[in-house]
Amino acid sequence: MKQTLLVLIMAAILIGGGAFWFISSAKKNSQTMPAITNSKNTVNPGATEKSGTTTKVGKITSNDGKFYLQEAGQIAKEIESYVVDLSVYVGQTVTVSGQYSGDTLFVGSVK
Repeated sequence: MKQTLLVLIMAAILIGGGAFWFISSAKKNSQTMPAITNSKNTVNPGATEKSGTTTKVGKITSNDGKFYLQEAGQIAKEIESYVVDLSVYVGQTVTVSGQYSGDTLFVGSVK
């Protein structure tokens, strides 16, 4: 019984020491590595992942419960919004601002 208890205590010390070393090592590395930030809120047209705020002008259309923005000379692109009731703007030419998730523009404002 005493041997089992001794083995458990030694294992706890070893595991705890390893965890302490890992945490302190990670903390040291995070202090020496500079953070990568993007201070501009722009869209890179060549990137496959879209990000940042985008503003577009076009006519809002609807088909099968989905909304689309038809820009002049472009193929209609799907838009969605959790903030704006897009059904109010169907048939109108508007300026929308929002952010992309995949190929869908999530509209935050309509003017």
